[in-house]
Amino acid sequence: MMDVLRDLAAAGRTIVFSSHILEDVERLADNVLVIVSGRLAASGDFHRIRRLMTDRPHTFVLRSSDNRRLAAALVETPSVKGVELIDGGLSVRASDFGAFTLAVSAIARDSGVTLFEFVPADQSLESVFSYLVKR
Repeated sequence: MMDVLRDLAAAGRTIVFSSHILEDVERLADNVLVIVSGRLAASGDFHRIRRLMTDRPHTFVLRSSDNRRLAAALVETPSVKGVELIDGGLSVRASDFGAFTLAVSAIARDSGVTLFEFVPADQSLESVFSYLVKR
């Protein structure tokens, strides 16, 4: 079924697809309509929707050559709202997605730390829907 839907989309067809299984929707859709309690809560690319949610900090997972040193440096960054040491890495909450993603490599370099992994952790359609429901 997924292959049929992808083929139709690739052929330029518009597909209306309703599901509570958000992982499937995320894999198929470029644009989504998020409906909460019968009302349109958001529409468009869900990554863009998430970045526009400035009232919710963005969460990132980082792994580096020295997580403690990097955590100490990140705490000094204005857009960082929290840093937590997790299993083999860091969980970082930042208020400004763009500012943080632009600054993190320079912060690591200036701290003498090698960055191995830098991944947004809450950029799924599931997290967007969850945030919209809790507003």
